[in-house]
Order: sequence, then structure tokens, then C-alpha cells
Amino acid sequence: MRVSCTQCGAGHTVLESDFFLMCPFCDARIVVNPPANTPVIVVPSVSPEYAARLFPPGAVSSTALRYFPFLEESGRSGLRPCFSQPWSELDGYTPPAGDRRLFDESLADPEQIIPFDREMEVAGKGRIVFHPFLVVMLRLEGYDEGVLVDGVSGNLLGGSPLDRSAQESGRSLSSLFLSFLAAGLAAALPVFFIVKALDAGRTPAAMAALLAAALAGRLVTRMIEGRAGGS
Repeated sequence: MRVSCTQCGAGHTVLESDFFLMCPFCDARIVVNPPANTPVIVVPSVSPEYAARLFPPGAVSSTALRYFPFLEESGRSGLRPCFSQPWSELDGYTPPAGDRRLFDESLADPEQIIPFDREMEVAGKGRIVFHPFLVVMLRLEGYDEGVLVDGVSGNLLGGSPLDRSAQESGRSLSSLFLSFLAAGLAAALPVFFIVKALDAGRTPAAMAALLAAALAGRLVTRMIEGRAGGS
């Protein structure tokens, strides 16, 4: 599909799903094939700073405002998703009401608008409602993971991956401690009885057992750390 820029006249090839884009030559904003019912956009009431404060200091690497399209159909209550984004947190989610405005080019940037499913919009014969969400990227161990914060209510959708990471870290520490303890006991008991059998007395036998336990535990710890680093 070809469209022409309304400002400079440049031609552009667009996808059927494209609705709002920017001309790369003159930065003009272009609305492509608008629906019969003019979409509405909900004004966000939550700032990126507020969303970042939902998480520990230093945990957020970036935040980005995005408007996800929902379909409001006459005769039906609530909104239903009208997009193909892989966000499981939005499955069955009904956004809260907010300050709605008729969509125009000044209310959002093109990269903030998630494309809507035109087939669903035509079949539903309703109105597209662009609802704001803050996509918050969180720093985890070796990678970033995104979560959604509702731009009207300020609620975090789904659980925080930071909680999951903390639980996994706790399990790793518990496993490390048990491995250390098992290795220490396995090394200490034979050494204790061998040294004691040599008539060295309880005190030297106990000291030798403690030294053997520490060395064995340290060896197991380094082996576990080496596997973790290589994985």
C-alpha cells in the first residue's frame, strides 16, 4: 500500500496494519486509513518517575510510554485487546476508565502507538481506545526484562521478575550451603577418626577434622561457582 506525505508529498510504502507514522524526510505525522469511528486516546496520569519508584533503586534501566489498542463495542461492556503483542499480562485485562480525548496527531508520537488489528476492528464495528502503559525494563542477572505498569491506575501487571530472581537466588544460596555442609561432614568424619586412632587426642583430631571440612567445602564451592560461570 502506498501513501503520500501530506506535507512534502513523498511516497511511502506502508503495511496494512500501519495507522500512525512519521515521514522520514520532513518529520510530518501521517494518519493512514483511519477507522470510520475516530479512535480515542486515554491521557496518562502516571509518570515514568512514579513507575520507577515501584521498584528498588537502581533496578530500572529504562521506561517507555506505549499506547495499546483496545476495542470498545456498542452493546458490550468493557474493552477487549485489539492487538497482537506478546504480553501475557494483558490476557483478559480490562483497563480502567480515564481521561479520553479524540485521537489527533499531537497527543502521541508514532513510535508510542501499538498497531491495532484492522480485521478485528472491522468485525467488531466498535471504537479503538488507545490505553497508556509504561513499559519498564528491569535489570536482572545478565539481562533486562520488561514489565507493564498501567498508565492510569499505576498498578503493576503480573508479578515482578525481581521477586522471582530473589527467590532463585535464595534457593541457590540454600543449595550452596547444603553442598558445603555435606562435603565438610564427608571429609571431617574420616579424618577425625583416623587422627584419633593414631592416639593424637581429641583436640588435634577435632582440629584436623575442621581443617578437612573447610578444605572440602571450599573445593565444592569453587566447583559450583565454576559450573555457574560456564553455563
